[in-house]
Formats: sequence, C-alpha cells, structure tokens
Amino acid sequence: MLFVAFGIRTVYGPPEMPDYPQFPRGSFQPFPTNPNDPLTPEQLELQEAQGRYQEEYRLYEDDLERYHSIVLGLCTLFGVLAVAGGIVLKPKFDALRLGLVGGGLFTLIYGVVQAEGDFDGLGEAAVFGIAGVGLVVILVAGYRWLDEREG
Repeated sequence: MLFVAFGIRTVYGPPEMPDYPQFPRGSFQPFPTNPNDPLTPEQLELQEAQGRYQEEYRLYEDDLERYHSIVLGLCTLFGVLAVAGGIVLKPKFDALRLGLVGGGLFTLIYGVVQAEGDFDGLGEAAVFGIAGVGLVVILVAGYRWLDEREG
C-alpha cells in the first residue's frame, strides 16, 4: 500500500496551490465605504491581484479534482490486482497472500480517502462502475481459487 501511495506521489504529484498575494505591511488602505469614491492605485492593484488569485485558485481546484480522480483510478487498479493476486496464489504462499489482500484493501481505502471530496466531479456512474469492475475481478479470482481448492 505504501509502495503504491508513495509511487503515485513520486511519479504524479498533486498540483501546487497558488500563493495568496502579499503586500508590504502598512501599505493596505481600506476600501472606501462609498462606492462612488475612486480607488487609490494600491487598492486597484490589490483588487486586480485578488482577481488573479481567485482565477488561479479555481484552476487549482479543477486540477486537484482531476488529480484525485486519477489517484482513485490508480489505487483501484493496483488494489484490485493485489487482492486478486493474493486470492489466486497457491496455499504455500499464505503469508504473501495475506499481505497482498490486506495491502490491496488498504490501497483501495487510500484511493477513496484521497478522492473523498471529489466524488461529485467523478460522477456517480463512474464511481459505481469502478466499484463494479473491482467486485467482478475479485469474485472471479475468488471463484477460481475456491474451485482449485475443491478440485
């Protein structure tokens, strides 16, 4: 699980959050209470900087949502493969099997936790589809394993 989590962060790191605009201390003047009063050059500069920051932050949120979607997909893929691999290994590899199944489940949980706030962006059908594919792979692998043990 840690191998997958650190591998994803190493190969495909999260987007960087934009820096909030900083102005020298004491240079800020409050905005006028009367909307007809003209703004000072410093106030105009601050207003433009805040507008740029808000646009950069919106783009950052979009990139973060995309990042979480990709992390969920990769964790699901590697988690399901690990669980299926743990199920189909021969009984003489019981310790390895247990590690693969446990690590695969924790990898799946890690992917869900990473994407927790962005499920709306993925769409309910996509999340359901990913869970369905994972379930089918694990059921097929489990069936084959049980079939081999009985036969």
